[in-house]
Amino acid sequence: MRRLSPSIVAALALAVVLVVTPALAATKSVDITVAGFTPKNLTIDYGDTVTWTNKDTGNHQVLADQAAFPTSPVLGQNQSYSYTFAKSGNFDYLDAFHTNRRGTVTVRAGVSIVGAPPTVVYGRTLTVSGLVSSGASGETVTLDAMECGKTTFSRVATVTSAANGAWSFAAKPNLNTAYRAHWKNADSVPLAEKVAPAVELRRVRRGRFTAKVTAAQSFAGKYVVLQRYARSTRKWKTVKRVVLRTVKPGAAPTMTSSAGFRARIARGTRLRLQLPQAQAGACYAPGQSAAIKA
Repeated sequence: MRRLSPSIVAALALAVVLVVTPALAATKSVDITVAGFTPKNLTIDYGDTVTWTNKDTGNHQVLADQAAFPTSPVLGQNQSYSYTFAKSGNFDYLDAFHTNRRGTVTVRAGVSIVGAPPTVVYGRTLTVSGLVSSGASGETVTLDAMECGKTTFSRVATVTSAANGAWSFAAKPNLNTAYRAHWKNADSVPLAEKVAPAVELRRVRRGRFTAKVTAAQSFAGKYVVLQRYARSTRKWKTVKRVVLRTVKPGAAPTMTSSAGFRARIARGTRLRLQLPQAQAGACYAPGQSAAIKA
């Protein structure tokens, strides 16, 4: 089992609003009328928002039992109050102006998932993290992944939540990959993470360079684009295409495709290589090297 470091826990706590709002979160409505709350009992998913709207002519105020969620301001006619539920459970509330009028919001159990960065360079690590809706530590979260080209998810990790229900895993995908977290009977929405091949440009000597592209597949026969930086326009301009000719295997599944080439470039000019999306293919994001001087 993996546990979070205090620094990761603190970062997740700061990002809690972003983390608990999944891509498919919904907003549900409750009307406040002379007869009470409609609907009186509402069931929602973790991360959903409830909006109470006063449809009566008199004032009303939403007040949660035991301050389970913040009290609304006094709502005049047609005024609304919204709250996003970041924990699962049953939340009872009443109308502060008419205490016999009550309602309940039931929040289903859920687990959220985010990734950083959204695109990672091949061979580097990204952080997949989230929260369980109980907000409790010691919860078991399983993480599944589906690589580009596959049709089913497979288990890649089991982690344990820390403070505030936060969990995290350091992943190193080989291809564009979808991740999904599972906790109890709940699945998160899928998280799409992209992988860019590692692109490297080196100056061998004046006028001679090498280009390398490293990934979990060969790029022999594909090309990278050599660009120079034009100071006058502050833009990168294409110099030439470089076709990758040779492939050298590394530790499986790593393969490095490379080529040597000549280019007449003024000394001190900034250069870089780009691997366009058309050359990267369906299972990789475009890649780019660090800039060097000719």
